[in-house]
Amino acid sequence: MTSTIKLLLIQDEFSVCQLPAGSKIPDAVHQLPWFTVSKTPAELSLVIPTTPGLAFAKEEREWRCFQVDAQMDFGLVGILARIVGPLRDHSIPVFVVSTFDTDYVLVKQDKVHEAIQVLHAQDAIQVKDGPRLIQS
Repeated sequence: MTSTIKLLLIQDEFSVCQLPAGSKIPDAVHQLPWFTVSKTPAELSLVIPTTPGLAFAKEEREWRCFQVDAQMDFGLVGILARIVGPLRDHSIPVFVVSTFDTDYVLVKQDKVHEAIQVLHAQDAIQVKDGPRLIQS
């Protein structure tokens, strides 16, 4: 029996940002309620809620974020494949972020309604509204 995957659609828009290698994380990012960082020898990448007044030279905005609503064990296999596979089959590009506890699947704003429909059509995937991170 396949377990149900519960996804929360976070209400904020997100940005994927790239800074040059060796850059420091801007202080303003540390004040955000949610962010993730990837550092390689070639770049520093950030995923952040899009924030007024915070902009980067290389930035792609208008992402929406589905959070897997579960603390996942490292032994689980195929969770992302069950989410990303149907999106791939409908030509919906994704950007994926994983943390120690869970996974996040980002889709572009102009594809979010289609993504919700695709995911709702899957057996054992539920999508519901999630929290707003940035209070306006």
